[in-house]
Amino acid sequence: MKSDIIHAAMATWSARELPARLHADQVAKLLNCTCEDVTILSSAGKLKPLGKPRPNAVKLFSAIELFTLIADRDWLDDATKTIGQFWRRKNARRKGGNNDWSHTTNPDEVPDQTEKPSTKPSTTELKTGRDRAGDGGERIVGKAA
Repeated sequence: MKSDIIHAAMATWSARELPARLHADQVAKLLNCTCEDVTILSSAGKLKPLGKPRPNAVKLFSAIELFTLIADRDWLDDATKTIGQFWRRKNARRKGGNNDWSHTTNPDEVPDQTEKPSTKPSTTELKTGRDRAGDGGERIVGKAA
């Protein structure tokens, strides 16, 4: 079966006149994802660049190896999960939460994000100079930001 996939990959490769080495944007086009997602897959070890490029160098990938990976449904599933977990973690960090939901694969299991009450005074509190305690005490207040 592996040789059948390689023969099919070779036929596709020669029919499309693709180069043997592909840039990240070409890989992204074949995988139907973004260049950032290719970087995520590469850093996670799902895609291996040719040679041993430095971290900031342009990475080139083998076209034939990529075709064999694309033909493997389990690899595609794993790559999709890896990309999803990365963006889920990054969005959680951006929102200020330190929640790690990598153990859940079902989006229904992700807990709801309830909004925390703001510690900043509202604009009406800034204008009136009243504090949150409601004791009626006045304080010197600056301009509303």
